[in-house]
Amino acid sequence: MSALIQILDYGSGNLFSIKESLNRAFPRLKVRISSDYKKGIVDGLVLPGVGSFSSAQRLLDKNRSAILEDVATRKMPILGICLGMQLMFEKSQEGKGRGLSLFKGDIVRFEPGMRVKVPHMGWNRVELIREARDQSDFCSGLPSSDWAYFAHSFFPETVNDQFLSALTEYGGKKFPSIIQKENILGTQFHPEQSGGFGFKIISNFANKVISYAQDDSS
Repeated sequence: MSALIQILDYGSGNLFSIKESLNRAFPRLKVRISSDYKKGIVDGLVLPGVGSFSSAQRLLDKNRSAILEDVATRKMPILGICLGMQLMFEKSQEGKGRGLSLFKGDIVRFEPGMRVKVPHMGWNRVELIREARDQSDFCSGLPSSDWAYFAHSFFPETVNDQFLSALTEYGGKKFPSIIQKENILGTQFHPEQSGGFGFKIISNFANKVISYAQDDSS
């Protein structure tokens, strides 16, 4: 059977690279791009990494209860990319509004005094935590260290160790670059722009969605 993944459209940016990556991983996947989320319809959700926290959370507010119910009750897989990962937290220094609170903590900006450029843009190393690589379906088959593409000025200030899967260093500051909790996955980098390493993460997520759809229909 095929599974349906929705990419939530905040109204800014090109989302087709994510769609193409998902379809390249599993051609039979159905992927739709929409700003309207309906409870119980899709098998997986992607929160993309384009836009600003304040504008994206306004769209989230319209869909908040339906998304949270499906993630909590149905255990539907969800992937947050860059801004999308930040929206999984409680609030952000980038703007007003609240995130989905799937993880506790706030999103903060890189300090102005750092001797590096902000935003953090370009390729940087992602260092996986061994337990995550060995025990997680989302990180299955990933190398312990590889390169990924980043484009951000904000990052999670703190993440509970049990949800932390990978770290990246920039300007002497280590920040969470992969987080996960049960059916929830977040990447601070853009996997759809991160070569084979990123494609493996997208493939793992898509495979999780397909397994979920099969279990949900039985």
